[in-house]
This record gives sequence, C-alpha cells and structure tokens, in this order.
Amino acid sequence: MKIIKDKDAIAYTDNYDVVLVGTSPYCLLNTGFQSKIRFKYPFVDEANMSTSYGDRRKLGKRLTVDGEPIISLMYIFTYGKGWYTILDYDALERCLRTAAAEFKGKRVITTLVGGTKFDGNGDRDKVLSLIKECTMGLDIDVYDYKQMQRHDEINAWKRKIFLIKNTDRKRYAELTKGRNEILKRLYLL
Repeated sequence: MKIIKDKDAIAYTDNYDVVLVGTSPYCLLNTGFQSKIRFKYPFVDEANMSTSYGDRRKLGKRLTVDGEPIISLMYIFTYGKGWYTILDYDALERCLRTAAAEFKGKRVITTLVGGTKFDGNGDRDKVLSLIKECTMGLDIDVYDYKQMQRHDEINAWKRKIFLIKNTDRKRYAELTKGRNEILKRLYLL
C-alpha cells in the first residue's frame, strides 16, 4: 500500500486498472471524489441508479462496473441526522477483503475511503489500518487529500479566476469564456 498525499485522485484514475469508491446505499454519487467519478465515468452512475435506493442490505457489498478502468462501488456508510455520514467499519472491511481477492494482480487506486466526510467520517487511523490489513498483497495506492463539495470547488476555481482579472485581463477573458469546458475537464460539470 502506498499513500499519496495532497493530489486529487480523479486526475490519475486512468493510470490504474481498478478504482475503489466508497458510497452509501442511497444511489448518490454527489460529493467529493464520488461526484467526479460520476462525471468522468457516467456509466457508473447509471449502474448505481439501477440498484435499490436506500437498501441497507447493500452495506458491505460492492457493485463492480466493467470499463476502462474497472470501477467498484463499495457500500460502506449510511446517513445520520442532517446528512452526516456514518461509516460502517464491518462493511468497509468486507468490501476491502472481497476487492483484494478479486483484483489481485491489478493496479488499484482509492481515496482514504471511509475516512472523509463524504464517505463515512471514520477515524482516519482506524481506516488506514483496515485498508492496510485487508488489502495485503494488493497493488493499491491510497490518495489522501482534502476533498470538497462540488459547488465549493467550483466557487474556489471561480475565485482564482477572478483574481486574475486585475493582473491579466486577456487571460481572464479566455478563462471566463472557456469556463464550462475547463470545469468539465476538472470533472466538476
């Protein structure tokens, strides 16, 4: 297991055979890394939406969607009051163990799955320990970086562009004109 810090995993998914994504049984891929997966690989969202909404029996199971790369959704958390995510450690362990068995010999990428506010709010040290223990022998890279709500990331990008306005009006005009294309390349639209 290799931990890669402060790099957005979505930029590197095409360099891997398999992408592991933590999600809930509610068919939502709408925040953080999950959202970018939805925009970069729309076929994953279609497959996820075909499953039963809110079915807690999905916890601890995976939905693997063949493609380039293979995307495996791991149903590992539920929602508490106010959409607060709650990691199910047993579900995470089951998903990681089955993924390790299925994807042995393949290059695998994931985020600090289960350890962010978007996929479980789990204890980071416990999550890292589980990933290490359950994926022994698997060629897996764990991307540990600050994920953001989609709208927050779009607003941060717009703020950066606005700051350019005072120093380089021509560049500002180019970036503003091509805003939607740039946001699509960042997997935010």
